[in-house]
Amino acid sequence: MSKLDKEIKSFQKVWKGGYKTGYSTKRNQIGLEHYLAKNLSGDSFLEIGCGGGQWSKYIYNLNFFKKMICVDILSEEHNNFWGYVGDEARKIIKYEKINNCELDFTEDQSIDYVFSYDVFCHLSLSTIDNYLESLFKKCKNGAVLLIMYADPVKYLNSEPENRQHLIKYLPSKKLIYNISNKILIKDALEDKDGKPSDPDFEPRWYWIGKNNFINICKKHGFTIINEDLNIDKTNPVTLFKK
Repeated sequence: MSKLDKEIKSFQKVWKGGYKTGYSTKRNQIGLEHYLAKNLSGDSFLEIGCGGGQWSKYIYNLNFFKKMICVDILSEEHNNFWGYVGDEARKIIKYEKINNCELDFTEDQSIDYVFSYDVFCHLSLSTIDNYLESLFKKCKNGAVLLIMYADPVKYLNSEPENRQHLIKYLPSKKLIYNISNKILIKDALEDKDGKPSDPDFEPRWYWIGKNNFINICKKHGFTIINEDLNIDKTNPVTLFKK
């Protein structure tokens, strides 16, 4: 079983009915909704990892895009996507179940805006690398991308009381709770392309780090607009364009 296959399988046992992000103060989803309402652009929209459709429904109800593609590694039935978003949205939204990073369901240079939240934090460095390579091909010139991912420095600064969440994804450090933040950050970043989730357990987090994410964006030809909008106080949300 490949690394990506293991990661996909780990999701198949969780979030029956579709994952939806909670509206916590530090995650500040309301702030991000307000940002999107004011800054979306183009005609065609791609959401990577739509889950139960929390963001899909919000963006659809803005009546902005002519075409929306919402993709997920889990089926629309597992996520109860249409049950939450509503059947009327089918006239605008196309749901795609995927099992790779190729995005071969849409033509090259066909996407104006890409959004992903609470998804790339679960993807390893090599998987993100593959995704961004595909996204560059599928995006129109001038397309805007807004992607959230995990950074250990920002996480520990925002939620020091929850540092055990970071530790538990580093197998060698599961029981070492007195490890310094400096070493913990170093180990987390070194594990950015580490072992995938055990298929029998919950999906893991990969602490990619802001610098690594930005470097991959630049590697594939994207231009950074804002390294971190800092709307989400716990995780980076980077704005960039083709």
